[in-house]
Amino acid sequence: MKSIILKTFSTLIMFLTLLACNNEKLLTEFPDSIPLNSEFSVEKKIDKDEENSYSIFLKNGEAILANINQLSIDVVIDIYDSDHQLLKSIDGAGYIEHIDFSAKRSDNYFFKVYPFDKEAFGGVYLFEVKEIMILEENVKRIAKKEIPSKTLYNLWVKSLKEKNVIDEFLNSHKTKHIIEPIQGNSIESRVTYFYVPSKDAEYVMQSGGPDFMGLRFKQLGNTKLFFTSHVVPNDALFNYGFNEFKLYALGPEEEYSYRDMEHVYDDFVQMPGVIRNPYSIENSEVKKGVLNEFTIPSSYLNEDRKITVYLPNSYDSNKEHKLLILFDGEEYGAILNRRAEVPTPIILDNLLANNKIEPTIAVMVWSLGKRNKDLISASFGSFIARELVSWARESFTIGLKPNDICVAGSSRGGYAASFIASQHSDIIGNVISQSGSFWITNNDKNNHWMYPTKQGQLIQFFKNSKKLPIRFYLDIGLYDQGASMLGMNREFRSIIESKGYDFVYEEFKGGHSYLNWKETLPNGVISIFGK
Repeated sequence: MKSIILKTFSTLIMFLTLLACNNEKLLTEFPDSIPLNSEFSVEKKIDKDEENSYSIFLKNGEAILANINQLSIDVVIDIYDSDHQLLKSIDGAGYIEHIDFSAKRSDNYFFKVYPFDKEAFGGVYLFEVKEIMILEENVKRIAKKEIPSKTLYNLWVKSLKEKNVIDEFLNSHKTKHIIEPIQGNSIESRVTYFYVPSKDAEYVMQSGGPDFMGLRFKQLGNTKLFFTSHVVPNDALFNYGFNEFKLYALGPEEEYSYRDMEHVYDDFVQMPGVIRNPYSIENSEVKKGVLNEFTIPSSYLNEDRKITVYLPNSYDSNKEHKLLILFDGEEYGAILNRRAEVPTPIILDNLLANNKIEPTIAVMVWSLGKRNKDLISASFGSFIARELVSWARESFTIGLKPNDICVAGSSRGGYAASFIASQHSDIIGNVISQSGSFWITNNDKNNHWMYPTKQGQLIQFFKNSKKLPIRFYLDIGLYDQGASMLGMNREFRSIIESKGYDFVYEEFKGGHSYLNWKETLPNGVISIFGK
């Protein structure tokens, strides 16, 4: 027993000796360090070549929160540990330097304060400690900053004690996002996305909505759940998706690796202030129009092209009708007995039943997998203007003036509608462009679709040409691919405005999606063929 006591005492003496040596080293590095505590406050004058040192012992996970008011001098604060490692340097742009430091180990920490400009005169600063936080308080404070969603913060707190709360949370939600109100903010809410990545996922990104470049997920504490979050206007409606960026290890010792990306989830966010367009919703009390499929020959395309014709329930061959031609017909209601991304027949049924538009016939042109080629093709434009319009007039009672005809499309289809009308304004007098791809050049491979380096072909054409007898309806999403889409639609709008064109231009809080075009197509049809 005596030998054990002696051995323990000897170990203690060695530890105290080592600690004393270390402290002596620290005092040499930071002489005259002023100890900090929770009530510390000092107004200090400092010369241009002077340094002031402050110290505090913090346990692992504890934090010190303090401010330095730069009363008459700009200072820098460097934070060191007992090994003389520089941990952090604070030099903000404001009048007050904020110190928020959490200890990653139990240690003595030193705060060296010195003037930013060594050539300047000295001055005065005020050093005030606001709070010294224990581990439990500090962890929750940090978590509240890291987890802005109240729901997920409370979930994290529960996960510290309850094992199955994450699975229960996932099972209780059909979607992978939640919407929460923000106190004191009536125009925006917080949207938080959540997901459990696969074992090979290196990281996960969300795409869609106000953050154009996407959001990166981070882990919720030590749980299997990952999340990301942003603030969104209450009248926004947009699609979103998740992409897993995977890292795979190969070889007997996993000495090789490669990366891959997998799209793993899609959904949409409808914010609480969104009012869906009633004309895009099927109404059982409204009489339905008739859909018929046709195939018409084209000498311009050297093929037969499939179309679907919508005739209103009230069709009367003795009355003139307007003609609406839509590209990407399969997505706009051309396929019989199948739900369409943009239900043109339902929209026209509702508009006609509510006496919002003139009697209108619609032709939905099937893409048949050729849209990328067709929608920038002069031959396709000639087919539409010279063959399809003539065929429609021969088959149905349609007005003979250009303003009786409208071409419509989204994305590349919006570009095509504008292009075809510009080349055939003697036949087509109206355009509906939904998020038109006005970044396209005469050779679209020369222009990057996201960051275009050249002005779009149609923008150049309308800027340099005389005013044509064309009316426009243009819309574009605020969350639609930056310079190429939103920017160039605004530029196109400004050009036709300067030329004196008759147009309606609308922006919506959404993206490049049929989800949004379904909502805006009724507005376009009313603006062109409205009573």
